[in-house]
Amino acid sequence: MARTGTDRLLRRTRLRLLATTLALLTMLVVGVGAATAFMGLAALDADVDRALEAAVAAQVSALGGELPSGEEDHEPSEDVPAVANTVILVLDADGQVLQNRTGTTIAGLPSTAGLPTTVGRSDIRTVSTTGGSVRVLTAAIGEHDQVAGYVQGGFDMGLHDQQSRSLVLAILAVGLLALLAAAVIAVAVTGRALVPIREGFEARRRFVADASHELRTPAALIRANAEVLEREGLVAEDGRDLLADIIAEADRLGGLVGDLLQLAAWDETRLVLTRSLTDVSEVARDTVRGATALAAERDVRLAVDAPGPATADADRARLVQLILVLIDNAIDHSPAGAEVSVRVRRDGAFVVMDVDDQGPGIAEADRQRIFEPFTRLPGTTRHGSGGTGLGLAIARRIAEAHGGTIEAGMPPSGGARFTVTLPGSAGDQAA
Repeated sequence: MARTGTDRLLRRTRLRLLATTLALLTMLVVGVGAATAFMGLAALDADVDRALEAAVAAQVSALGGELPSGEEDHEPSEDVPAVANTVILVLDADGQVLQNRTGTTIAGLPSTAGLPTTVGRSDIRTVSTTGGSVRVLTAAIGEHDQVAGYVQGGFDMGLHDQQSRSLVLAILAVGLLALLAAAVIAVAVTGRALVPIREGFEARRRFVADASHELRTPAALIRANAEVLEREGLVAEDGRDLLADIIAEADRLGGLVGDLLQLAAWDETRLVLTRSLTDVSEVARDTVRGATALAAERDVRLAVDAPGPATADADRARLVQLILVLIDNAIDHSPAGAEVSVRVRRDGAFVVMDVDDQGPGIAEADRQRIFEPFTRLPGTTRHGSGGTGLGLAIARRIAEAHGGTIEAGMPPSGGARFTVTLPGSAGDQAA
């Protein structure tokens, strides 16, 4: 089934709402995940540093500020708390190992990087090794501010790094599951949120269609009765102008009803085109010729520049309708004695048609709004009420149904310009 204009609008609205919701949820999940990872990794690092500081402090306390003599044994010390993956070394002032009281070794130790130069001071850092990385804490020992040696503790960060990676992967997995669940919920919620809007569109469409059907018969009867009065001479001479106004307004009402029915039908189903290879230049010339009398009644000249050929796969009847809408709009906005020009040309793979008037022009802020139904700019028309505000909306529907566009702008000479761009056929691209 063809997607209607309302369906397309609601689909775009739902996609934008869904994208916005998911973007906000993504930022929330990423923010919470990053904060959780940061705090978790910081806690793991703090645990390592606390364990290392406790082991080194115990060894410093056991030494009492003096280096061990060479006669002391190198067996593990009961005064030093056993910490997995940890080595406690006693170094001389040159950084050479005097004792290893934990009885284990770690690649990269001892490390002479950052040895403190003041008794009681310590240095902690992470040192890279061939097997990974080691967290190293070095404390200076001695007497009377004279550094005699060092106690150096090292923690193999292999298990720590593995735990850190596992934590990050767990947070990522939970975040992805949360986003997936949020996406499912957002799809359901946005679908439900648009139900009242869809029902409102449908109610409006039904109202417009029903009201238009109800108005069509009275409008036709008013015109028919007025024509009978005129034909039978049942109206006094001084009332004929009023009768003519009644007929004109009945025609205008009939046109409005027809436009409303047309728009309501196009909201319900896609505009159906009967396409054929059509010379847009020829259509423009014929349409301008047919509209010359209407322009003359309003003291406006029509000019056409459409040498052709400029062919497109188009519905000729709909193109005539589109051009008449633009010509009628241009005439209605042009002062007496002005000229409305229609120009058709090839532009690469496209057929482009410009309709220019010499009216007051269109403010840039209004150049999109005027294509919405019932939009009429105040103080811009010269004739009567300025139309129904539906013509340009119909023109846009016709252009878009052909796969083209319609835009409002301003020609160099001033006034307003409406430019219709349609996909052209390949046969005359070189023309």
